[in-house]
This record gives sequence, C-alpha cells and structure tokens, in this order.
Amino acid sequence: MKKLLFIVIAIIALSSCKTVQFGGNNSFYGQINQTQVILNSNNFRVLGSFVGHASAKYSMLSIKDKDGVVTAAKQDFLNNARAAGVELTGSRAIINTCVDYITTEDKITVTFSGEIIEFTK
Repeated sequence: MKKLLFIVIAIIALSSCKTVQFGGNNSFYGQINQTQVILNSNNFRVLGSFVGHASAKYSMLSIKDKDGVVTAAKQDFLNNARAAGVELTGSRAIINTCVDYITTEDKITVTFSGEIIEFTK
C-alpha cells in the first residue's frame, strides 16, 4: 500500500512539471528564432545615435495608451534618423535602445533613444 501511494504521489508531482518547448541556450525566454552576432572582428559601423520624444495626456482610466506613446516616440526616433540621412534599409539595425517614462498627474512623456548600425561583412 505504501509503495502504491508513493507511485501515485510521484506521478502527480512529475505530471505537473512542464517541459520547455523551445531548446537552445535561450530556452528560458522561449525564443523561437535565434540569431547570433559574433563581434570578434570589426564587421559593423555606427551610423549615429538618435533620440525620439512623444507626450500624451495621462489618464488613470486608460493605461493601455502607454504603448501608443512608445510607438510615437520610436517613430520620432526614426524620423530624426531619416532627417540626418540614415534609414533602416538592408543590413541596418537599431541597437542599445532605451525607453524612459516620465509620468506626472496629467501627462506622460516617453523618450526612445538608441543607435543605428550597419553590418559591413
């Protein structure tokens, strides 16, 4: 009887564990598409550092608008880069991004900053 009870408890305990669906080094994060950048040689150049800003009225009832302000700040970031002659085409990427929030009683301001690089090899 004790053996049967032990087996039942073991089955219940082990059946509640979930296996990781995605393998690899980043299996904890569940990334499906993994890319790898090896920076042991100078295979990229920095095209510039840019900043984008956006503001909106802040309402305690509508917190979901925060994502829209981040999108607007990123669009301003891309517009500032385009004004400087840098566009995201080909093998260019945005790196070292930072999103800062400043919230007051009636206004939220988001600053999106980062660098644009281009891979040369």
